[in-house]
Amino acid sequence: MMKEKPPLKNIYRKSLAMDLIKMGNDLHHTMINKNNRKYQVYVFHHDEKLIEDMLYINRRKRINKGYENDKK
Repeated sequence: MMKEKPPLKNIYRKSLAMDLIKMGNDLHHTMINKNNRKYQVYVFHHDEKLIEDMLYINRRKRINKGYENDKK
C-alpha cells in the first residue's frame, strides 16, 4: 500500500515564509517562480499549524496597520 503524500502549500511572499519558518513550520522545498524567475516560491507542508500561523500573522499585520475595527 502506498503512503499518501502530504498536501503542500506554495507561499509567494518571502517575509511570510520567513515568519512561518520562525514559528516552527516545516519548509518542504523552494523553487523558482515560473512567472518571474528572479523570485522564489516557498513550499510548506499544508497542515493545521500552518493555517493557524498564517491566520495569526495576518491578524497581527492588520492590527499593526490600524485595522482594529476589522477584528472579530
